[in-house]
Amino acid sequence: MMKILISDIDGTLIKEDQNISQSNVEYMRELQRQGHKIALCTGRNRFEMQWVLDTVAFPYDYLILNNGAFIVDKNQQIIYEKMIDGDVGKAVLDYVSHFEELDYFYSDGKSSYGYENGYYVERMTKQFQHVDDLFYQESSCFEIISFCQRNHQMDISQQCFEYIQNHWHQQLSLYYNLHYVDIVAKGCSKGNAVMWLCDYLKIDDSSIYAIGDSYNDLSMLEKVKNSYTFDYAHDDIKTVIPRHVHYVYEVIQKMLEEEKV
Repeated sequence: MMKILISDIDGTLIKEDQNISQSNVEYMRELQRQGHKIALCTGRNRFEMQWVLDTVAFPYDYLILNNGAFIVDKNQQIIYEKMIDGDVGKAVLDYVSHFEELDYFYSDGKSSYGYENGYYVERMTKQFQHVDDLFYQESSCFEIISFCQRNHQMDISQQCFEYIQNHWHQQLSLYYNLHYVDIVAKGCSKGNAVMWLCDYLKIDDSSIYAIGDSYNDLSMLEKVKNSYTFDYAHDDIKTVIPRHVHYVYEVIQKMLEEEKV
């Protein structure tokens, strides 16, 4: 029976130095050799994910991006996409742009720009070239919008979170991701995307394994029977997810061992 590993990326498979454990890579490849699937799940948009793929040789079959609003296969074919309405997205960006303490970013699928450290920058490449202005007024829809405080505090971000939630709760879903607030179309989450993908692939609940390390992973970890987090994760997460490991490959070992039983 085919199984699938759903893995968060940042803080789970790769650390701040963008390195991945060779043992993780070897076990991921062995999992694929034995006919199973791997889906990498992240809040990153497709441009930011490409930065990672250009650096790290991930074995994978599917990418779940934008906190569950976008899914592509290994051939970059889109199999799921849900967008933020253009007028709503522009209104949100208009609102957050009034706060001098905030950096903010967006992707509309065709381009990605942001306001960072007092400059408008393009984010399609990792060069962060300065541009004259943001171009979101020309976008008809948005994949994801993100913002954070430049000092990595959360008081203004929390204020904006609550305002956006109160005004556009019927159109948007908001998530905390470390210092960031990520905004996607209503109903999008890592958990819902995982369930959609597994239903699409006709994979039974008992054959889904998931691992993550952060609060924005809880929506998928809580929906998967075989979910794992790390010994070093926050106690709030470890309390909800009772299975703890040191490395992703330990989860794959369990998957392969159970295959033999």
